[in-house]
Amino acid sequence: MANLKFLAKTVERACSSQIQNYLSDNNLFGKMQSAYRSNHSTESALLRVYNDLLLAADKGQEAILVLLDYSAAFDTINHEIFFQRLSNKYGISGTALNWFKTYFSDRSRTVVIDGKKSSVYVPAEGVPQGSVIGPLSFTLYSSPLENIIDAHGIGKMIYADDTQIYVILNDKDKAASISKLELCIKDIKSWSISKLNEEKLRFCIYLLVLEL
Repeated sequence: MANLKFLAKTVERACSSQIQNYLSDNNLFGKMQSAYRSNHSTESALLRVYNDLLLAADKGQEAILVLLDYSAAFDTINHEIFFQRLSNKYGISGTALNWFKTYFSDRSRTVVIDGKKSSVYVPAEGVPQGSVIGPLSFTLYSSPLENIIDAHGIGKMIYADDTQIYVILNDKDKAASISKLELCIKDIKSWSISKLNEEKLRFCIYLLVLEL
């Protein structure tokens, strides 16, 4: 856990609130991203997936649900890619963009164990652990994931770094649906390796086959 100053966290809260309002007012949140936005939560995310599966069950269909998880997700953000995403996709510029740059850039770190201090280093990736703006920043950084899933026409729900994707099967096209899901996972993995810190990335997949 990073030892962040109280004043720094206070500034982060103010910035986070303004960014969330900006995203909401301009309809820039991902449609299926349930984190860090008004009237959305882990509960609403779970209810959406649960409801879709129950509707399939009512029709006598089967479903495959895949749970995607990133290990140490917030440590994988590449700062330069993040700044480009803020500018190009979200239209954040000027003073607001400069604030993000000064917050993330040239932030030195050191580790103290039993009174012994490590050498100082300046990482080019990640956000400080325990920061207020960190989770929201990862949500903005990883927003292309939703576009990848949409391109395959697969059901989804996302909360920060936890992603659920699922396909509803029927007797006529089970093989095609499974193949579509496999291709989607392959594309997600390719994007993750190219845009996140590969040395720190652990991409875990949990598969549930639901016979409803």
